Amino acid sequence: MRILNIDGGYFIRVLREMGHEVLSVGREGCCDLVLDEVASLRRLMEFLESRAFRPDLVLWADNCRPPSVIGFESLPAPCIGFSIDQYCNPWHLPFSAAFDLMLVAQKDYRDMFQHRDLPRPVQWFPLFCNLAKDVDLGAERDIPVSFVGTLSGSINKGRMDFLNAFKRFQPVFLHQGLYPPVYGRSRIVVNQSAAGEINFRTFEAAACGAAVLTEDIANGQAEIFTPGETVLTYPRGDAEAAARVAREWLARPEDLARVARAGRDLVLAEHSDRVRAQEIIRHAERLTSKHSWKWRFENQGIVRGELAKMFTMLGSDWELPIPLALRDCYVRLAGRYLSAQ
Repeated sequence: MRILNIDGGYFIRVLREMGHEVLSVGREGCCDLVLDEVASLRRLMEFLESRAFRPDLVLWADNCRPPSVIGFESLPAPCIGFSIDQYCNPWHLPFSAAFDLMLVAQKDYRDMFQHRDLPRPVQWFPLFCNLAKDVDLGAERDIPVSFVGTLSGSINKGRMDFLNAFKRFQPVFLHQGLYPPVYGRSRIVVNQSAAGEINFRTFEAAACGAAVLTEDIANGQAEIFTPGETVLTYPRGDAEAAARVAREWLARPEDLARVARAGRDLVLAEHSDRVRAQEIIRHAERLTSKHSWKWRFENQGIVRGELAKMFTMLGSDWELPIPLALRDCYVRLAGRYLSAQ
């Protein structure tokens, strides 16, 4: 299958390993076409023609930034969108009109994408580990508890307060940067989220062989992990309780190792990038058999009206870190899409 991948590159490597031809477009340096500005449909088509590439599937993956390509909804191929951080990117809702299938990482947000005028299905599509880098190398577990991730930011303002409170009851090694070397030496990785979402850290740390100590949250977590068997949990926001759980399990090293192994085996078997890529291909084959893009072609007014809403949101939401020039671009695009309804 010939796949045009836009933005997030989570599946590029594994799709190629599966034998698919993948052409990638986005702002990431690994893309076949690296963009420094939003690409129009004309630029996209020129690039595809230069590679003699007619996609059988268009796959957009969320990378926490606005889409780098516009107009791809006009391509005669199944379009699949993958939304990860919908809880802090409400523009994903109208953007979903561009797709024949919307995959949503956070289960409790799935129903928000339902739209009476958009027949495209919305499915829960949990996050995953990366089999190429999330590896348990069997190193000595000489770090009792660790946390790797951003320690401050505009989205998760309470993280450092939580970690500082945790440290008052249980030492924790904090690190920003590459996580596999730390996870591979950790007995427990403590996880804290921005909005009660199941984040990548849950799967990455488990795949690296650490026992994951995460919040007791919704979004389908209980359908994936079993507390005390494949994961450890604490009440969300309760640093003292989290530290207490860590101490109790560190005092039971054999039981802790059992939970770590079970979590690792579960994630590797059912929640890897390869498993998710295989799901995407099955969806694409089904959509192709139904010529799913025909509805988009026959209902361009509805699609363009929703995308105009998205561009308006991107141009006017001052909480998003978008340069002024790009905001102006989005406002112009909103007007262009409205006039083309």
